[in-house]
Amino acid sequence: MENNTKRIPFAVIVAATNGDETAIQEILNFYDGYISKLSLRKLYDEYGNVYMVVDSELKGRIQAAVMDMIANFEIIVV
Repeated sequence: MENNTKRIPFAVIVAATNGDETAIQEILNFYDGYISKLSLRKLYDEYGNVYMVVDSELKGRIQAAVMDMIANFEIIVV
């Protein structure tokens, strides 16, 4: 049985920790669906109907936190 789990290549992680903007964007794109899911909020219209929408401010804050984590990530080679 095959395991088709997608992963971020190690080289991309190393490049992102060194400040490569393309690599950082690749990581953000990889997690975009997950970040969008975390950013969902309920919105009610004037009739009381409920809609789930992505809170763009919250999504931006989560993306900024991920970029901060990438910048502070330390790779130790033994």
